[in-house]
Amino acid sequence: MKKIVFLLSFVFLIKTIQAQTIKVYFNQSVDNTVSSITDAQTSAHLDDTICALINGSNTTLDIAVWDNGSTKIVTALNNAYLRGVQVRYISSTNSLNTALSGLNSNIPLLKRTSTLTSNVMHNKFVIADNAKLLIGSMNFGNGSIFDDYNNIVIVSNSSLSQNYTTEFNEMWGSTGAQPNTTNSKFGPAKADNTIHSFNIGGSTIESYFSPTDGTASKIVNAINSANYSLDVAMFTFTDNDLGDAVVAAKNRGVNVRCIIENVSYFGSEYTKLINAGIPVISHENVANDFHHKYCIIDAVNTSSDPIVVTGSHNWSNSANQEYDENTLIIHDAIIANQYLEEFSKRHSVLSGVRNYYNINDQVILFPNPSNGSFSISGLKHNIDKLTVINSIGQIVEASENTYNTINLTLEKGIYFVNIMSNGELISKKIYIE
Repeated sequence: MKKIVFLLSFVFLIKTIQAQTIKVYFNQSVDNTVSSITDAQTSAHLDDTICALINGSNTTLDIAVWDNGSTKIVTALNNAYLRGVQVRYISSTNSLNTALSGLNSNIPLLKRTSTLTSNVMHNKFVIADNAKLLIGSMNFGNGSIFDDYNNIVIVSNSSLSQNYTTEFNEMWGSTGAQPNTTNSKFGPAKADNTIHSFNIGGSTIESYFSPTDGTASKIVNAINSANYSLDVAMFTFTDNDLGDAVVAAKNRGVNVRCIIENVSYFGSEYTKLINAGIPVISHENVANDFHHKYCIIDAVNTSSDPIVVTGSHNWSNSANQEYDENTLIIHDAIIANQYLEEFSKRHSVLSGVRNYYNINDQVILFPNPSNGSFSISGLKHNIDKLTVINSIGQIVEASENTYNTINLTLEKGIYFVNIMSNGELISKKIYIE
């Protein structure tokens, strides 16, 4: 018993450290009832969160953001410069950037220009003091901050921050305060010169930049690892390889759901996914943009490898081959469940189905609490696989083609019962007395 208490305390400590290191925020409502292990955080004023990061900087600020329409954020950058912080800013020639006219003229501003490409520097990241990093799908315009659906991630880690600084300096053309346009490289002219794997707060985080790092192939690898569930939340989805990977996941029994904004774009994978029998919800004619670029893999199955893929990278050929983009692949159940709470809220609002998977609320374990013997009712099909996981994420029982009456010898406590039935995942909680 003392060993179990120690392990639980140790796991809690690790997750507390991780929670301080990796923070995820959504700008719209979430469903905190979906996960039993974490609550996703929301804020209607993520501009304040960005300003807090800027205001807390002491030495350096590097900003690479596609569009900026926030006078509040620009004012914070000006104030940082006036108190002695080195501020460097990269953007694009073909974005509006309505607020940048108010940027202090002494702050160097570099915009991607080229006669060969579309000049899209599509990143949205901020590096503070080479120690804190903010990334995500959200531009710094008022529509993106307040109206559209977006997410940001803040990571307090000097190694990952320095990795992004390496990418920034390559675009900047120097390591100094002023850009060197002769050495500056954007898009396909860049090199694959960054580190791709980090252990942060006990979790593996992969880092990739486009178009040099073959980001789409790394996302395909993540999708191919899915064993139970795959949820895709995407503004633009036109990449054939990623579409094929999603279809392949569905065909091997993974429960796949998608929400896509630009379903009518030329080359959209929307029709392919629908024809493969994947439930895809179009957000095209719904108010405000569904601007996310994330997917969630095996969120509720800690026996697998829960993953979130997020960043600025749409699932498009342009993002993979031409634009400047950044992507994090986060291997962590806590983060995956936070994104699941966001996706579930969007999915329930758009589809009218509130529960995580359609049949989840229909399935009941009884008696509950139990002495280890319990039955499962509400299933329309046979059980293909049953996994029982304890409170510290260990698999204590796994069986295939089992019956609806289960007899287990378990210590007292809370357990999670994951049931695969006809390609659908049902996750339930049971108390053993």
